[in-house]
Order: sequence, then structure tokens, then C-alpha cells
Amino acid sequence: MSQEMMRGVKMLEVHVNMMGRAGVLHPTLIVDGENVILVDTGLPGQLDTIREAMQQQASVPFDKISQVILTHHDIDHLGGLRELLQALPGVRVLAHSAEKEYINGSKRPLKLAKMEANLDALPEATKAFYPTFKRSFENAANVPIDQPLEHGDELPYCGGITVVFTPGHTLGHMSLYIKETKTLIAGDALGVQEGVLDIAPAANNHDIALCKQSMKTLTGYDIEAVICYHGGLYQGNVNQRIAELAD
Repeated sequence: MSQEMMRGVKMLEVHVNMMGRAGVLHPTLIVDGENVILVDTGLPGQLDTIREAMQQQASVPFDKISQVILTHHDIDHLGGLRELLQALPGVRVLAHSAEKEYINGSKRPLKLAKMEANLDALPEATKAFYPTFKRSFENAANVPIDQPLEHGDELPYCGGITVVFTPGHTLGHMSLYIKETKTLIAGDALGVQEGVLDIAPAANNHDIALCKQSMKTLTGYDIEAVICYHGGLYQGNVNQRIAELAD
């Protein structure tokens, strides 16, 4: 393995268009020897973009991916999974046990179910987007989980990675704490907007009370850096800010 692929955590920057709006997603690579783990897989149709980001931003070849960890089942995290597994059939899929049935298709995705329950009351633009949204989930989901994870599970990479159950955004959302660098891969449990670390907007969360409880859980970890799927890297007074959010 080349020096460029030595052990570490690398945040990617992937540009997207979501419902006509430009944005940036931040899938993350965890590299440890021959183990390359991709945390979250972007939107459907983004596989080539992720492949390019891995090579250009992290000098890690796409075909080195050995595992995928999903923080939760939203389409911008799950969307590229099926395409990735078609390209790399041997890759193992890990997610929290509470997300398993949403990912394997046994349960209706939470955001899709909410949209369907309120379809008549939605703005016309959102109604028009519904068939595409539904089709995206149908094409991306129905994938089995190879290893269901639980809060406190330890993954033996980069000096130890702790699974932290952080529900609220979805019912099975989880984050990953890398002990060696005191880095939290937060998925959508946290985001950065205009330089401020915060919980995702209430409208995007399934249960805001659970989000608050998850902030209390995170106060039990010494965190120096947070990688947010929306907003990217946040450093500086992380523990203090999370304590504020917990209150």
C-alpha cells in the first residue's frame, strides 16, 4: 500500500444537486492498512463522482473499498449503495440494527412515509418531486445488512472506532467516534451552517426530543473534531458546543 493510503480518516467533498439546489455532501473514508471503509454513499447516480473524489482528494482507489457503514437510511446517504455493490460485490454493509429494516426494504423510509401521509397538503413543487423521490428509494433500498451494529460496539480500525447511537434524525441514526484522533463522524446528528455547529433543522428530524437526548449521549465523549455530512469539518470548543445543544 502506498504512503498516500496509510491509516487515517479522510472527509470527502462531493457536489450535488438536490431538488434544484446546489449542495455539498461529505462522505468519509476510514483507511487502515488494507481496510478501506466508506461512511455513507451519496445520492443515486453519484458513484462516479465518489470514485473521482476518492482518487483526487484522498489518493484511495475506489476498488479498495472493503466495507460501507451507513449512518442512516436517508436517500442522500443510502442512495449509492446498490450501485456500489454492483460494482464491488464483495463489500460488506454495516448499519445500526434499528436501521436494518429501512435499508433492506421491510419498512417504509421515514421521510417517504411522511411525504405520503401529507401528500395532498404539500406544495405543488414537492408533489411533483414525489414520484422521483419514491423511485429513488425503491431503486436504492432492499439491500441486506451484513453486520448490524449496536451502541458501544467497537470496530478495530484506526486505533478503535466506537459506535454511538444518536437517534432523532431517524430512529436508528448512529455516529462513529474515532478514539485516536477524538473525531466524531456525525452523519446528520449534527451539521454546520455558516460556521456554527448545530442540530439539523427541526423539519428534517423525525423526533427532536430524541435529537436532544443524543446530544446528551455525545457529552460523554471527548471530541475535538466533528465531520458533518452537511457542513463538513468543525473544530474548536466542540465539547462545549455539544453541551449547549444538550441543554
